[in-house]
Amino acid sequence: MKKTLFAATALCAALAICGCGGEPKKPDPAPEPVSAQYDIREGHFDMDANADFAASTVVPRENSPLAGKLFYFLGSSVTYGAASGGESMADFLAALTGCTCVKEAVSGTTIFDDGKTDNTGTKSYTRRLTQGTAFDKTARPDAFICQISTNDATNDRLGMRGEIAEGILAAEEYDRATTLGGVEFILRYVSDTWGCPVYFYSGAYFGDEGSRKNSNPKGSEYGKLVGEVKEVVEKWKHAGYDVDVIDLYNDEAFNSAVTDEYYAWCTSDPIHPKKAGYLNWWTPYFEAFLINHLK
Repeated sequence: MKKTLFAATALCAALAICGCGGEPKKPDPAPEPVSAQYDIREGHFDMDANADFAASTVVPRENSPLAGKLFYFLGSSVTYGAASGGESMADFLAALTGCTCVKEAVSGTTIFDDGKTDNTGTKSYTRRLTQGTAFDKTARPDAFICQISTNDATNDRLGMRGEIAEGILAAEEYDRATTLGGVEFILRYVSDTWGCPVYFYSGAYFGDEGSRKNSNPKGSEYGKLVGEVKEVVEKWKHAGYDVDVIDLYNDEAFNSAVTDEYYAWCTSDPIHPKKAGYLNWWTPYFEAFLINHLK
């Protein structure tokens, strides 16, 4: 395996966010990208997007503002790195900046908890958050980062979406058997347990048609879920909580920064990046977001 300086790439000098495949949106300005060595638009197609990229070969930045910080990541296959040998942006972020990233990630799992003793019930985000041992309840993480799972937007689970609650409730009052109830439970549980910022994150854009198409879940269904999670987060923001959404799905500049050729090379499918995709495309966005939000 080649030993190379795989510092993450800069995206653009200033990113403008708008909806992909829908009406333009006016969210908060995108994070200022961190300067880097590789330009993702050049492509590295002579290299294997998994085998030739690994967290162990990343040369750390000097004096990173994220060095020494602790981040908890909760999610499913994208957080785990199902198509990249178990390495995701969390692993590359740690290697690049010197922060510590703890992952509680199980492929195929959902935010909602169906209450069963098999399948998603034993693996749901909320049950692993409360019953798992990956996250030290006595630690002081600098941020908690939670994946908006595509598994909650698949065809057979659309009826599990639920509703946004009125006001801010106690953790036990949220309906964890629904996706939006699970989102609010996570916000409340993390705030009560660790008192740290909570950031939900989406995957990159994929649509119902075109070169970045996915059939189940459809891009339109996942985009709707991302929008509803953003509504939940806005409610909590207005209530004074330090919460936000790392919205890769709706960031047009982020999604158009890679050509269709590069996209096909650095991803396994429209949902799962390979190592090169995580490192050179996704990690700079997470890095810049966290630097800007934790100043």
